[in-house]
Amino acid sequence: FDPELKGKNLLETSQTLKEYMMDNMTAEERRSIKEPKYFYEVTFDKPGGIPMPLIVEYTYADGTRENITYPPEIWRKNDKEVKRVIASEKEITGIVVDPKAETADIDVTNNAWPKKEQQSDFDKFKKSIKGK
Repeated sequence: FDPELKGKNLLETSQTLKEYMMDNMTAEERRSIKEPKYFYEVTFDKPGGIPMPLIVEYTYADGTRENITYPPEIWRKNDKEVKRVIASEKEITGIVVDPKAETADIDVTNNAWPKKEQQSDFDKFKKSIKGK
């Protein structure tokens, strides 16, 4: 904490990121910092009333998957929707909320991007009849 900054507008008195890096990091440390190629802003909606953890599976273009669990506190500032910015070296090709059906989600039709076609009960029945 710098006592000289007390009571002053921090945006006007703070150094830019580049100046900070030049003053506080070695050349090797600066070279080791990677800039992500992709930035995504993802909005998650919560139509129900109970705050639940948000379990998300990100699928990348190379086929790898990453699971991230956001705690229920993610909903504390906005009970209807929350936005997350994802910085990644790889392109995201798919997002699935609650991929293993671990939460009390009554409408799973809105859990995937890109949107996946849901087969109706009638179509499932027709398919089972044709198979016999």
